[in-house]
Amino acid sequence: SDVCGAVTFSHNYTGLTDLCGATGSATVIFTATDDCGNNTSTTAQFIIIDTVDPSIDTAPQDETVECDGTGNDAQLQAWLTANGNAVATDDCGTITWTNDYSTLSDDCGVTGTTSVIFTATDDCGNVTTASANFTIEDTNAPDITTQATDLNLECDAVNQDAAIQTWLTANGNAIASDICGSITWANDYAGLTDVCGETGTAIVIFTVTDDCGNASQTTATVTVGDASAPDITANATDTTVECDGAGNTAELNAWLSANANAAATDDCGTVTWSNDFIALSDDCGATGFAAVTFTATDDCGNASSTTATFIIVDNTPPTIDNEATDET
Repeated sequence: SDVCGAVTFSHNYTGLTDLCGATGSATVIFTATDDCGNNTSTTAQFIIIDTVDPSIDTAPQDETVECDGTGNDAQLQAWLTANGNAVATDDCGTITWTNDYSTLSDDCGVTGTTSVIFTATDDCGNVTTASANFTIEDTNAPDITTQATDLNLECDAVNQDAAIQTWLTANGNAIASDICGSITWANDYAGLTDVCGETGTAIVIFTVTDDCGNASQTTATVTVGDASAPDITANATDTTVECDGAGNTAELNAWLSANANAAATDDCGTVTWSNDFIALSDDCGATGFAAVTFTATDDCGNASSTTATFIIVDNTPPTIDNEATDET
């Protein structure tokens, strides 16, 4: 106020200082001048500050991707670069994004997860944070590129188990792969069905499992057959006996029971002997002969034969029990 007249105000404001964002300050001199040109000044500051954090309008989003076996680097980097697809605004300037990503957890195979904090910082250092997860999962089963193949074996009780085990160890010759880690094979073989001898069959399921528990299966059959007849290691032998007048029954039966001394073996089981003896031929007196076929049959019905002859001969002249006497 002025006792002598009116007062006119003026100031020296030219603009704000350029601080962070759209903030700034100005020190302004206000001058009061009376009608006679006398003046008085007073000074004050106008200050724009920014204490408000950025606003996250869209929160970062979790992302789950299928394992590619190499860490899914391109997808991870794209997600980080996009700040997890978060959106933030600030009334006083621009926003700078950062994150605290360091590494993925070590899960099954090449899978893993990470929780990332995304930080939105304005020009004045005010910050707002939000977090989201990036996950690599494995939901794909191993790829069986070659299916298991059947195994057909000729019965051999000594060696067939080793052949079957070799086949099982080779997973029935199946081949599989998995892009996200290693694979493990297993099978459900529990033994052959009980057919004849040591023959049999089994349907085997081979299962391949990856590090994350995903599994694929392939099936094949192992069959052990027996098409081989017993091996006659000793042929039946002929036997000739002296006539005893009663058919030489004991000797004949012993010869038949011994299979005429023939011998046979079979790789696939036991051997059963039989023969086709019916009767002796009716020769002179109580003599005769029989050509007998001895058959060795294995458990699966395969058979081999050998033939021999049982002969009763009479080379002994009659015995004179009472000598002839002279008669006159």
